[in-house]
Order: sequence, then C-alpha cells, then structure tokens
Amino acid sequence: MTRIHKRPGLAVSALAITALMTGTAAAQECLGTAEALQLTPEQAADIGARGLTFGFLTNNQSDDFSRTLVSGAEAFAGELGVELVINNADFDANTQLSQFDALVQRGVDGIFLTAVDAGSIGQAVRRANDADIPVFIVGGAPARGQVISVMNAASYQGSFDATAAMMDAIGEPNAQIAILGIPFALQTIRDREKGVLDAVGAAGGQIISLQSDFSQDRLLELATNVIQANPDLAGIVATWSLAVNAANEAVEQSGRNILIAGYDSEVPGYMELHSGDTNIVALSGQQAALQGRAALEGLSQAILGAELCDEIITPNLLVTADNYAEMWEVQYPGVTPPWEN
Repeated sequence: MTRIHKRPGLAVSALAITALMTGTAAAQECLGTAEALQLTPEQAADIGARGLTFGFLTNNQSDDFSRTLVSGAEAFAGELGVELVINNADFDANTQLSQFDALVQRGVDGIFLTAVDAGSIGQAVRRANDADIPVFIVGGAPARGQVISVMNAASYQGSFDATAAMMDAIGEPNAQIAILGIPFALQTIRDREKGVLDAVGAAGGQIISLQSDFSQDRLLELATNVIQANPDLAGIVATWSLAVNAANEAVEQSGRNILIAGYDSEVPGYMELHSGDTNIVALSGQQAALQGRAALEGLSQAILGAELCDEIITPNLLVTADNYAEMWEVQYPGVTPPWEN
C-alpha cells in the first residue's frame, strides 16, 4: 500500500587551550534525544522552503503503534511543509525491499523505516548510501549499510518494568511464566525478551514457554494451548500488541486467574484497564507519535548538517490501572480516549 501526503602568532595558556578544545567538542556533540532533534522555527522554515520529499517504509499498519507512528509523521510533515510518501510492507520483507528501491530510484531526500528484517534490508540501505540519501531507522540497525541513527524505545527497560510489576502482583516463588512474542529478527525484540527474562529471574520465577507469531489468531491458539497444558501457569508476558490482545482473550476464555504484562499499550489494553476488571497488571507504552515526528526531524537535522548520535532512545510509559488516563494523554496526544466515545 502506498499513500502520498503533502504539506504545504600569540601564545595562549594551557587553560585557554583546554577551553578552546572543550568548546570545539561541545560544538561537535551529536544529537541523541528526541528533544535535541527538535527544529528551531528558523530551521523548520529552511526545511519547508526546500521542497523536500521523504519516504517512510513501515513494516505494518496492523497495530496502534504502527498507525500512530504513521499519523505522527503525517501530522508533522504537514506542519513542516514536506512531502511524505508512505509505504506499508505488511510484514513482507521482499515487498519492503521493492518499496525501498522505488524510493531510491525516485531520488527522495531522505528515508526512514521500521524494518521487517534487519538482515535483508541492509543491501537496500547500501544503495541509498550510494545515492547519498540519508536513512533513519526506527527499531533495529540494519546488518549492512550506514544509517544516520537508530531510534528505539526503551525496549529492555520497558519490558523489565512491566514484567516486574506482574511478578510483584503474583507474589509467589517459582511462579511459572509464559512469553508470547513476535518473530522479528531485530535487536529491539531481543531486548524486550531479555527484559522479561531478567525480571522473571530476579523475582525467582521460571519461564516455561516462549512462542511467537505475527497473527493474533495464531497467538490466541498458542496462548490457549500453553494455558491448558500448564495448570500452575501464573502469568503471561506478551512482547507486542497483538500478543497482548491474544493473551488477554485466552485468559478470559480459560476463566483462570492468570496475570498479564505486556509491551505495547494500545486501545484494547487501555480499555481493559479502564474496565476495572482485568488480569492485565501493567503495559509498557512506546511513544509512537513522538517517534514519528522525531524521525522527520532527524532527517531534517542531517540535511542541515547536524550529526546524530548512533542511537536515540525514547522513554517508555508504564501504564497501569492507576494511571492509564494520564498515560493516554501522553502517548496519544490530542486523541479522544476510547472510553469517552
């Protein structure tokens, strides 16, 4: 799927030398946070006057994170006055490669993406490098090629915190925990899983299953099977949004008191927390709208000559039944909460 969105000879002291060197170093510091990437009004006007076109390659738009990442980028593209070409690979690595090559052939001014597969996308990134097109990636670094920066949510910490909250709520030694994940070959996914493993280990629990799939229906089947096969199962940690939905449905169908923690806080999860009757203890929320804007600002800063740090981390939100209303306003700014519709 492709959519196009357009908007409008003196001696000096050692102290002085040190000060000069320090000043130079400060001037050369890389931009390493979403806040640091923010364009000044003058920079924004400069970018808007250049008639730039950016390409956005998203690995899917089946979940709220991806849709919010797109909408955040679209909204800022309109504000900035650049053309944004959006492509959805729908979890197909070959489709994304074709879409990437089409953007390179078109000669866009910059590309940012969420990769389906970090290994296969590397060759396409190298073709963009050869064409002097800057590439900004959200999620995980490619196996080959050079990107101006990799932006990630706090994947490890987010998973650790949500899982730790669940383990505290379980409050039992040797608690049996299952993990329901996504089969992406990306470092950020491995970081999520490691966060879960470390939190469960720190609480003295044990992992009895780690399964993954792209389909919510298949994830529901996997969750149902692990519940039926393990009568002492105490908790499920889901490491992406559709797995959260599947885990919640499977637990509801089982009628058992199995607690849930998740990575990704999206509409179904928020509605569960709002209901006041849910097995979900905590969800780790990525700030997708912030990331969509920051990716465009990162490309813009690179075009203006700034240096970006190798990695830019955006903080996650820990969403619980006690703070979900407040966290919604932070995660989905300007969007009416679903429980008010």
